[in-house]
Amino acid sequence: MLRAKAIKTIFLWDWELQYRRSSGWFVSLLFSAVVTFLTSLLIKNPTANTWLALMWMILIFSALQIASKAFSANDGQYYYINQLVNPLELLIGKSLSTSFSTLLISLLSFLLFYIWVGFPNISDHQTPLFPLLISISLGSVALSFTLSFTSAIASKVDGNTSLMSILSIPLLLPTLLVSLRASKLALLGQSIEQIYPIWIGELSLCGLSLALGAILFPYLWRS
Repeated sequence: MLRAKAIKTIFLWDWELQYRRSSGWFVSLLFSAVVTFLTSLLIKNPTANTWLALMWMILIFSALQIASKAFSANDGQYYYINQLVNPLELLIGKSLSTSFSTLLISLLSFLLFYIWVGFPNISDHQTPLFPLLISISLGSVALSFTLSFTSAIASKVDGNTSLMSILSIPLLLPTLLVSLRASKLALLGQSIEQIYPIWIGELSLCGLSLALGAILFPYLWRS
């Protein structure tokens, strides 16, 4: 049985560790600021596709940077954690912590983009801010859940980052396609009625990552 208190404890503990070990945040924010500044200098009035491509490059890098360190504990720390929580509680708590950090970086990156680059030049309408923010936020959370799952699996194979990359590819591609679709529709000013089924798809991908983790991670955890 899942215990909400255990998940909350893991979330707060991991969040405190990430706050103390803030190099991942600084690297992600630095990358975001540099790319955004160069974009504002080199690309005037970017098209919607260019704007989205650059935005999602930053979000993917941020999610990778944070998720790759989510399960970077040694055997002694894992042995101690094993006495307190079960594997699924650990996976959910760390996934929530990673998604929260990724969401924070994504919103800050979006703010930099909005200030320095602005929205792409779409002459026939104004881009509504709320649907675009929701699409980007849900996409960031879906990316972080996917990468947290693959990071959890790779952590039990000597923290093999190449294994994390290989495992991430078949899960990241559909996540990116769905997220790009939602954000592009929002950027082009489509109605919420057309976008919300894709938002549900982004949330479903989060559930898929947790379902796969619930099946695979406990067996690897015991080893």
